[in-house]
Amino acid sequence: MLRRLLGTRVIATRASSTASGAATGSSSISGRTRIIPKLQTFYSANPAHDNNINRLEELLRKYIKLPSQHELLKTHGGASGAAGAAPEASLGPGAQSSRPLWLSFRDYTLVGGGSRLKPTQYTELVFLLNKLQSIDPQLLNDEVKAELARYRRPAAAQSGAARVPQLDEFGRSVGIGRRKAATAKAYVVRGDGHALVNNRQLNDYFVKIKDREAVLHPLQVLDAVGKYNLFITTSGGGPTGQADAAALAVGKALVAFNPLLKSRLHSAGCLTTDYRHVERKKPGKLKARKAPTWVKR
Repeated sequence: MLRRLLGTRVIATRASSTASGAATGSSSISGRTRIIPKLQTFYSANPAHDNNINRLEELLRKYIKLPSQHELLKTHGGASGAAGAAPEASLGPGAQSSRPLWLSFRDYTLVGGGSRLKPTQYTELVFLLNKLQSIDPQLLNDEVKAELARYRRPAAAQSGAARVPQLDEFGRSVGIGRRKAATAKAYVVRGDGHALVNNRQLNDYFVKIKDREAVLHPLQVLDAVGKYNLFITTSGGGPTGQADAAALAVGKALVAFNPLLKSRLHSAGCLTTDYRHVERKKPGKLKARKAPTWVKR
């Protein structure tokens, strides 16, 4: 009987101490201050970039009903075409403005998460910026303009990037191209189709027909074979790399004679630098071309 009484006292004492401790703990927890993250995307993989994306998507949802330049061009295209006027002229001066240059991937990493930023995320950002930029300029408000201004390149960078190569006092245009370990510098001038590579004829320097066709490919795109003289200096790499580098240099040099042909050369791949250095691995192969050892059984 005595043991039972002592047991009930101990249990009651423990229960009372537990209740008092819980009350004290709850009061101490309620007295603490909670630290709220600065960004709503704090717990995401890239908080800074995700916050920018959320802001742009919010603006798109807010002004989704505003007409874009493409819609106005389609709407006014039929009426102005019937009247004989250009459709861009009826849309005002802002419709003919070119698309601005956004921050490059390297520049955006400074404000977009650093090493956490992926190329696919940057592509998504540029897509949203172009969607906002396509809104009719006459209807853009200060809120959208201020947000777009954060991602534009400085004026000095834009003017330098849009610079078109010019002809020198001898009527020559200079272009530089690179491919793998090869570098080429091409001087292009109007003439009757002579081509020299390192002071040698094109047929003597590049033995393979494929390499010679690669060098003359930009001229074939413009249907200008035999209308320009080419003087090319190249070094480093092998014959194929030098031929591709020379083709890129010739394509860049041809833009100076007629800047309107830049889009045609770009569509044909004559102005795009190939950054590949090794051939990619193929499925089912140990390396790019090496196959596994054949076993009869």
